[in-house]
Amino acid sequence: MNSIWKYRKYIWDNSISELKNRYAGSSLGAVWNVLQPLFQILIFTYIFSQVMIAKLPNMESSSAFAIYLCAGLIPWISFSDIIVRGSNVFLANSTYLKKLAIPEYIFMLQISLTSTIILFISMGLLFFIVMILGQTVTLLWFLTPIILLMFIIFATGIAFIFASINVFFKDVGQFLVSFIQIWMWLTPIVYIKELLPYNFINIINYNPVYYFIDSLQQIIVYSKFPVLSNWTIMIVVTFFSFVLGILVLKILRSEIRDVI
Repeated sequence: MNSIWKYRKYIWDNSISELKNRYAGSSLGAVWNVLQPLFQILIFTYIFSQVMIAKLPNMESSSAFAIYLCAGLIPWISFSDIIVRGSNVFLANSTYLKKLAIPEYIFMLQISLTSTIILFISMGLLFFIVMILGQTVTLLWFLTPIILLMFIIFATGIAFIFASINVFFKDVGQFLVSFIQIWMWLTPIVYIKELLPYNFINIINYNPVYYFIDSLQQIIVYSKFPVLSNWTIMIVVTFFSFVLGILVLKILRSEIRDVI
């Protein structure tokens, strides 16, 4: 924690710099960090409420499915971004790690912070669009930042594990790109769990990401407090993932600096 506090300005400045430079060369520059998720939400809302007219069971609103989709897809994009980019973070910053005594996890936290900022911008936009559409917005929305932060920490822990392994087995990064796509389809984001065959529902119950996405959808779409089992699983997997990620890094730290 002392190291994180010591390098807090470095982490923050580099995250902000990445956001500013992500669309470098365009006329609007950093504004695209807001426009991109906004356009994405508006497109999903229009397509699924006006063109395909997908509806959720027991929900009369034509925009309910679009909100359901956004409530799961927006967090998933940040989750997968942290894991995929994070898995390569030590190799990408090998020059700094070879020459400077800077902690390895500083670079990982920079990626997580960047994704977190974009995630909260996107979820804020979703909040306003939900209100504009006349959907129910309750005080339960105040719980979403807690769930989102746990989701980010969960992703960061996984990224630490794969980043450490990727230094020694460089095919791990390529494997993750495919695995993440499969993982998304094993998570009820673009479909509803209850419509699946029984055997598939059992598989989804073993997917830890499901409990984060389901909790967000329960709050945002159905205005319901997530069940206690969801909270328990989210807390446990978040803690376990992050501790395991730090432990793997600690064990492999000396070898990582030698190999890169």
